[in-house]
Formats: sequence, C-alpha cells, structure tokens
Amino acid sequence: MKMLFIEKLRDKNVFSRWTFLYILFICLVLILVVRLSYLQIIKGDYYYELSEKKLMQKASLEAPRGIIYDRNGRPLADNRPAYVLQIMKTQQLRTKNQKRDFTKKIIEIVNILNKNGDKIINQFKIDINPIRFNFSITDKKLAKKVEIQWKKDRDIPLNFSAQQAFEFLRKKFYIPENLDLQTTLQVMAIEDMLFYNYYQMYQPVTIAVDISMKTIAEIEERRREFSFVNIEAKAVRVYKDAIYNAFVVGRIGKITQEQYEKLKDKGYSQDSLIGVEGIEKRCEDYLRGKDGLQLIEVDKFGRINDVKIEKQPTKGANVYLTVDSKLQKVAYESLRKVLQKIRNGDYGEKFPKANSGAAVVIDVKTGNVLALTSYPSYNPNVFIKGITASEWYKLINDPTRPMFNRAIAGVYPPGSTFKILTAIAGLQEGVIKPDEKILDTGRYLYYAKSGFTPACWIWNRYHTTHGWVNVEDALKVSCNVFFYETGRRLGIERIDKYATLFGLGGKTGIQLDGESNGILANEENKKKIFNQPWYPGDTVLAAIGQSINAFTPIQMASFIATVANGGTRYQVNLIDKIVDANGKIIYKSAPKVLSKVKMYESTKKAVFEGMKSVTSEEGGTARQAFKDLPFTVAGKTGTSQYSNSSAAHAWFVGFAPYDDPQIAFAIILENGGHGSYAAYVARDIIDAYFDLPQQQEKKLQ
Repeated sequence: MKMLFIEKLRDKNVFSRWTFLYILFICLVLILVVRLSYLQIIKGDYYYELSEKKLMQKASLEAPRGIIYDRNGRPLADNRPAYVLQIMKTQQLRTKNQKRDFTKKIIEIVNILNKNGDKIINQFKIDINPIRFNFSITDKKLAKKVEIQWKKDRDIPLNFSAQQAFEFLRKKFYIPENLDLQTTLQVMAIEDMLFYNYYQMYQPVTIAVDISMKTIAEIEERRREFSFVNIEAKAVRVYKDAIYNAFVVGRIGKITQEQYEKLKDKGYSQDSLIGVEGIEKRCEDYLRGKDGLQLIEVDKFGRINDVKIEKQPTKGANVYLTVDSKLQKVAYESLRKVLQKIRNGDYGEKFPKANSGAAVVIDVKTGNVLALTSYPSYNPNVFIKGITASEWYKLINDPTRPMFNRAIAGVYPPGSTFKILTAIAGLQEGVIKPDEKILDTGRYLYYAKSGFTPACWIWNRYHTTHGWVNVEDALKVSCNVFFYETGRRLGIERIDKYATLFGLGGKTGIQLDGESNGILANEENKKKIFNQPWYPGDTVLAAIGQSINAFTPIQMASFIATVANGGTRYQVNLIDKIVDANGKIIYKSAPKVLSKVKMYESTKKAVFEGMKSVTSEEGGTARQAFKDLPFTVAGKTGTSQYSNSSAAHAWFVGFAPYDDPQIAFAIILENGGHGSYAAYVARDIIDAYFDLPQQQEKKLQ
C-alpha cells in the first residue's frame, strides 16, 4: 500500500514538470510572436527605412601637382589626364569565404588588366624566377634589417626563406595553388598593398595608372560585381625630354610608410605621391597643392552608389627653373656623341671605357645654373605606372650607374684644371710674377736628394721639356714643373686658403639632394681620410690637382664662374621663381654673394691670357676644338689619373666669351683619356648657347 502511494506521487511530479515546461514554451512563443508583430507591423516602416538608409563616407580628392618649367617657360614636368584603377575597401572581410571571394575578384581584375596590356603597380618585395627577396638595397646589413621588419609586419616567421614567405602569403590571401606564378605575384602585390599598408576604409588605393578604354569598358560592364573598384580620371605626371632633365627635375613616387607617419597630419594619404628626387622633392610643399574632399555614398551592402565633390582641390604652385631645356639636351647629346667618338678612337687615341660624364653651365653674373646634366641618365616616366622591385634592382645595379648624378655627386681629381687656382694664389701672394720664367727640366729636382723627382707630362710622353715658361705659357702648355715650383713656394696652407675662398672642397648649396663635399688636399684631410702624414711632396702634387684633391663638376663650374667675373662667388641657384595657382609670384630668386676673392688686374690678365692661349694659340691643349669659333674662349684642359687599370678622366673648364664672360662651364668625361677631348662638349654648348650655327649661316648667305 505504501509502495503504491509512492508511485502515484512520482507520476504526479513528472506530470507537473512537463506541464511547467510546456507552459513556459507557449509563453516564449507568444512573446516572440508579439515582438515580431511589433517590429513588422507597428515599427516595420521605420526599420525598413533604416535598412535602406545610405551611408556617407568622406575621402580626400587629390590636388593636381604644380608644373615645373625651364627658364623660357617650357614645361619639364607636367600633368596629363589619364584613368587610374583604384580599389576602395567598403566592408570588412571577416570570414574565410569573404576573403576567398575577394581574392577571386582580384584575380579577375588582374586578368583583365593583363589581357589589355595595362601595367599593375607592383612594389612587392619578393621576386620570381627565381623566388627571392628584393628590397632594392645594396647594403647587405641594411637589407637584412629591412627584411626582418617586413616579416614582422606580416606575421611571417623570421627564419622563413623567400619561398616559404611566398607560400605563407599565398595561403594567407587564399590564392589558388594552381594559379600561374606571374599572376600570383601580381595578386599578392595588390593584396599586400591593401591589407598590410594600414589599409583604410573608403581611402582608394591605386593599383594601375593610365589604363586602357578596353579595361574601363570591361570593369564597367561588371560594375555590381566590382563594386569596390573605382575608375577615376586623374592628372598623371609626365616628364618632357625626361632623360635630359632627370637629375634636375627629379621624379615623384608613392609615399613610404615612414614618410606617411611623418606627413599624415599635413593631409597625406597612404596612396599619396610625393617628390622623391630633384626639384620634385625640394619643392614638394609648393608643388603638392591642397587636396579637396569627396563624399562617397554606399548602400547597406557596402556598394558605392554615388560620389560627390564637397570641396574642390587647389592646384599646386608652378616652379620656374634657371636651366634652359634646349641647352640641357645639347649638353647631354654632346656627352653621348663625344664619348662614342672617344671609344671609337675618332680623336686619335682610343679609350674603350669612356662611357660616362657630366656637364655644368653657370651664368657668371648671377650663379644661376643654365645646364646640369649627367650621362647616362634614366627616364623618370617609367616610375609613373609603377616599377617592380626587379626592375628597380636592375636599374640601380647597372654598371653605367644611370641613377647617379655625376654633376653634383661625382668626385674627381681636378688634374691640371687646378693649375688655374695655383696660378692665382701664386700671383696674389707674390711668390711668382706675371713675367717670371721657370725652367722646365723634365723632372722637378728640388727634392732630388730624397729621391722624389716628379715629372712633367711632356717628359713622360715625349722625353722632352717646355724649357723656360712664364705663368701664361705654363697654363697654355700645362707645364707641371712650373706649378710644382709655384706650389712649393706657396705651401699647402696658402693653396688651401685660396681653394676654400673659391668654394672648392665644400658643397655649393645647389637645391638638389645628394651633393658631395669633395676633398681638399691638406694635412688634416690626409690624416682624417687615409691616416697618413703630410709630406712636402704632397704639396707640389696638390698644386697640379693631384694628391688627394677631388671635386665635383658643379664645384668646378662655380670656381670658374668666380674667376671669370673677377672674384665674386655667387650662390649656385636652380630656382628662378615660384608662382601660385592664382598667378601670384610667391618666391623670386636674387643673386646671392657668398664671398669675394681679391684678384689684382695683373693676376686676372695673366691667368685670362693663359686660359685664352689654351684654346686659341698654336700649341694650346684645346685649340683644335675652337679653331673656327668667331670669338675667343678661355679654358683649361685636365687629365686625372685615378687608377692604373683605367684611362685618366678628362676635364675641360672655361668661360665664354673671353672679352665679356657670360657663361662658365665644367665638363668631366670618365675614362676620357685627354682633356682636349672634353673640350668638344664645351664647343657644342657654346655653339648652342650663342646660337652660332644660325649666325654662321646668315654670314654665309
């Protein structure tokens, strides 16, 4: 009886629990139905409008860059309209499927671009064929540091090889393994640019510049599918006569992460272009302009519906340079022509390694640079559409060094061109007189007891001498023995003093990055650079431009300009004026005097006459190049031996016209053999500047 009671009680408890759960379930369903009814019936219209509401996002609108002109108003760096393809992130990719689908679309875009011959911007740091890292850095230690940081930024294990890093990123970006290597690299470069460069929502990233109409048509046909793609008409940089002006104008490039961190408060974006070299870099603040603002309308799916301009951008200021683009071209083409003739032996002796050089022309009355060119050069336009790491590596490792600005960064022993300075110092200090003659005995015998007997070049070559020569004659025939003796009488301190007054061994201050100081021969520098003592023999060698003397072409041109105008050293200048978008001149240069070197009339007469005889008299070392010129030129040849295995560098410096100096010039031909060969470049420059071919034609008519 007791057991029966317990069983009934248990059944009753089970029934009560099930009843409770059933009632609870019914209540929850009723609550859900009521809530849904409320949302759909009472608040339905409100939430429908909210779901269809469009979002407005802000994005910068890039300002057209200012134009760079030459002194005559010819554009050197201009803008032209072109279409660019950009990717704009409009929604987060959280799931694997979203990321995989996005990569598929990137592959399709890459295929469209490749099919139509459009170049994809590729700044990726891994090359293929073979797969290897390429950080475009020649310093191995620095390249390793950059590689480590690059891996850290991408969560790549530091011990991974390039092949392993490549596979790591392939998986990271969900790139199919059966995709060909070249397309994989392009897709990876785009994905890397988007996701590891602090990619921001609604800030477009340019992946191709100057795309074809075929690409535009295909993308537009699939607009809904490629809603994250933006095709925009932009002002694209174009360089006129690019190889002739590359080292003056410079180029622009995509902003680096380091630059962005410093400049983002000034309105720069991750996709901004910035001056990298030359005037493009020096005048960045003027050329850039002020960006505008655009409003981007997107729907609930992140698709772009409309783009409206809220604020128009302000074009950058225009920069006018002092250089003459026509003279630039003449100087460059003359370097090319003369070097080729030297290699061929057209001037007599053949020097097959004569492959490079530089030329600088300066207005002697202002210090303005009229021409500055380095050969060989490069075409900055190749950077506009994007240059790959591999292409960059080839460019900077080219043995002819086309990216090296020899005009301001090349440092060369001046050779006999330095005798001009020694002559001026000797005459000013009174250690020689204009009419004093010194006997050239073939070898300089003052230090014969110590075994040091440096020879004159004519003794080494022909085993003869110049005999008795004064300073004019010594400059004309470039007599070493005369200047050995002058240098000994002066001492290195006084030679050094005059060299410094003329600006040798120090930067000119030209508005370009990368200028070298040069090296002035003296006891301090020899100890600092070579850890060697100074000997009396160093002084006499320094007097003829040897020892450790080494200067840039821009320094030598400035030095000769100072000599030509009677001793006023002007600041070397490249920028004439800067004009804002409204036509207002916001900067105008004026000649700036850095120093004045005292030169007696007797000093100028003796030195000028000596330099004139170099180009105009029988026996002058550069007479052949100027024999049919309608006016006289002052000049000096120089050869500088820097290696036993290579030909000497060839120098020619001077000014024109002799009677009324207007321009000064310095030409260097690496491995050019003889300074007289460099004089042919100066002749072409003079013909172009003074418009001589046309004048001669008129006379003939």
